[in-house]
Amino acid sequence: MTSSGQARDEAALQASIDAALNLRPDREGDVWLFVYGVLAADPPFAYQDRAKATLPGFRRSFCLHDPFNRGTEQAPGLVLGLEPGEGCDGLAYRIAAKDLREGLSAVWRQEMRFPCYEPIWRQASLPDGSRTILTFDANRNGPFYRPEPDEAQAAAIIAARAGPAGTNRAYLDETIRAFRAAGVVDPYLDGVQMRTSKARPTARSTAI
Repeated sequence: MTSSGQARDEAALQASIDAALNLRPDREGDVWLFVYGVLAADPPFAYQDRAKATLPGFRRSFCLHDPFNRGTEQAPGLVLGLEPGEGCDGLAYRIAAKDLREGLSAVWRQEMRFPCYEPIWRQASLPDGSRTILTFDANRNGPFYRPEPDEAQAAAIIAARAGPAGTNRAYLDETIRAFRAAGVVDPYLDGVQMRTSKARPTARSTAI
């Protein structure tokens, strides 16, 4: 795989944040951010509150190729995106208005340098009711999106791949560990992890 996505510079990242905030339904105050992947293991932003949250109509999916962090251009890893589904349990973080630009800048630098995701405002269920929340859909028109492989193939890929940020297996394990610590369990992630633990990959297995 040859990556065709152009990395955004800082000016482009800030412009992307402005575009997302301009679409914000309530326009002011604190922002709730929905996290469903490895970002939960070490959030790069200050937050005032954290709660379990459910995003209806979507699910986690290893539908994004990663040639930068958990893989290489020759052997990209797999990372999580959101796809249409029955619902996704995750964590919502409340970022205070005074910290919003700094907090979102940290998220954008980590998640939005390449066109993997689209920031979208949606309604999510929190323990105290429904809230407007910022989340990141998989960019299904972007160069890193691929239809999700079946669970066995995904596990074989994840078991084999590694990049500058570490192994793809560690990405999966860190994600599961962070959510379990917060009381969030996803049978999909557990199933991929179980298969990954049994996989016997070679360095170039399961070319994609």
